[in-house]
Amino acid sequence: MHEIRRPMRPCFTVRIAVASLAIVTMVTVSGCALVSMSDAWSRAKIDLLTFTPDSPDPSWSSDPEWPYLDATDLTAEVCGSEVDCVQAVGNEYLTLLKFGSVGAATDYAEILGTDAVQIDPLVVHFDGTELSTETREGIIYTLSSDNASSPD
Repeated sequence: MHEIRRPMRPCFTVRIAVASLAIVTMVTVSGCALVSMSDAWSRAKIDLLTFTPDSPDPSWSSDPEWPYLDATDLTAEVCGSEVDCVQAVGNEYLTLLKFGSVGAATDYAEILGTDAVQIDPLVVHFDGTELSTETREGIIYTLSSDNASSPD
């Protein structure tokens, strides 16, 4: 005995396809937004003093071979009425600033131009110091990888 199947109505099939596409799009877009928000949120939680000898992080140690992130607390000198940062550390190579929002960091990085790189709420200001492209990229990579959507 053969079972007779009614063909699906084209209108119903189209609705299912559109609904499926909408769900996939929403999940994809919200997943991207969550990752982006997570990186900015986690970097906003970084205590820049972890890059100083007075670090609250017991695992901190200076590396004489790579001193670029060994810094001194400059918050009192740098953050204030002219620069709306919440924390700043620096050394002879750069100043690393943390802002209260990604928007404030963007505004400040745009003022500095090519001497600055923004990483979410952080801005690396190279202070005009001559560093090789490789060293600059290494600093940016290290900071971009730090505390970004990672449990470790």
